[in-house]
Amino acid sequence: RRQRVMLPVFFRHSVHAAQPRARCGTNWWRVGFHAWPWRRANASSVAAATLIDPLRREGLAAKLLGSGLLRGGSEISKEASEATRVRRVLLSSLPCPLELLERLMARPKEVPMPAAAAGQLVSALEAFFKGLKSPVIDVPVPIAGEDPKVVIVGDTHGQLLDVLHIFQTHGPPSDSVVYVFNGDIADRGPYACEIFLLLAAFKLRFPDSVHILRGNHENAQMNARSFRMGGGFYEECLEKYGSRVKEDFRRLFMVLPLFAVVGEEVFVVHGGLFRTPSASLTRLRAMPPATWRRSYPDPKRHLEWTEEEQIIFDAQWADPHDGLGSLPSQRGGPAVTFGSDVTQRFLDEAGLALCIRSHRPPDTLRGYELKHNGRLMTIFSASDYGSVVGNRGAVALLRSKGTGGAGEQVLPRPCTECCSEPRVVAHDPGADDFDPPLAPALVDEPPPPLRKLRLTVVEHDLLRGLVDAPERPLHMEF
Repeated sequence: RRQRVMLPVFFRHSVHAAQPRARCGTNWWRVGFHAWPWRRANASSVAAATLIDPLRREGLAAKLLGSGLLRGGSEISKEASEATRVRRVLLSSLPCPLELLERLMARPKEVPMPAAAAGQLVSALEAFFKGLKSPVIDVPVPIAGEDPKVVIVGDTHGQLLDVLHIFQTHGPPSDSVVYVFNGDIADRGPYACEIFLLLAAFKLRFPDSVHILRGNHENAQMNARSFRMGGGFYEECLEKYGSRVKEDFRRLFMVLPLFAVVGEEVFVVHGGLFRTPSASLTRLRAMPPATWRRSYPDPKRHLEWTEEEQIIFDAQWADPHDGLGSLPSQRGGPAVTFGSDVTQRFLDEAGLALCIRSHRPPDTLRGYELKHNGRLMTIFSASDYGSVVGNRGAVALLRSKGTGGAGEQVLPRPCTECCSEPRVVAHDPGADDFDPPLAPALVDEPPPPLRKLRLTVVEHDLLRGLVDAPERPLHMEF
């Protein structure tokens, strides 16, 4: 049964000028911030609008999404039929991620959706992450597909073009291409909202193909700062989407996980390892939600911190040094640096081979850096950070040693939930006529002692045109 839904008066003038496409549910978000393309909504659209808020309030979305009932599958029990119906309604109200990616590729400076759509997307993602019981997520390495891999992305800080380049080079999230974004998406750059909305659309459509960790800039203390003071995310969000979406993001950031274990061999954390000697992987997995679902503790009260608060802070703020033990950081305050013995002790106790962290660009201005006898790698993905640093960006690719990987997958698979055909996304960084010399490889550290996985680092530099191409690769195999 159809129900008539009238638009507010100030939207009606642009309705007839809109040219929506009849794909991906209602598709009302495609026409941009200033127009909604329909004057009439069917019952499923009305149900979607009325279901989102109850699901968020009652926590049902977290149970359904977190339990896997909303992920579909060939065998669905009768008890899951209602969850399947809710899944269809929920997904029909959210944007198709491949179409959103295509829109951002074509017009990256445009606001991609209205505030109401952005709020629904962020709230649905918050409900998903509320289903997590531990700050540690386990990410298996895919083994099927043309080039199955896990892509570790470091800081992006609102630099949307770097993210679009990474998706173009390595393929968008899919069953065979799994992404781990290692925090610090927010602040300092002008398009952090768009990056989060794109990742949210992929995460809700393909839950096992995108993982988002929290960095020190996914915190209210940093977001409230101005752009000039190293923040700016709240400013960006208020300008584009308003205060309600800003509050949705604030709640989302507090439930983001802090750690990932990839392929049972690689530990991923935004900042670094811990001043607390008893901080082990087992302890991290057992941390109660009330301990880690919060902003990092107040630095002014660091003398009163518990060990759990120290762990949370160090996970987002610690940096490595070349010596031993934990030392005060040049950042000041309660921040610390950790030595090679801290890295070796934590990894050996956990039975892991490598720790990948992000948090700051390497001093060499490369996109990556190895330390601590090859067992600690920094990955930083925002090239020419802040338009002043002049560094390269990089991602780390992890593949199973039993799979191939000679070429990079660039064609996305069809979004069968909402698209009837494959969609090819094109984006030209404009550097085909520039072939600069390669910087020397970093050979001062031994390779990571990986047993099951192969590690490849791929660098890029959108400012100088150092983009990946088969004829001039910027790969570093380990």
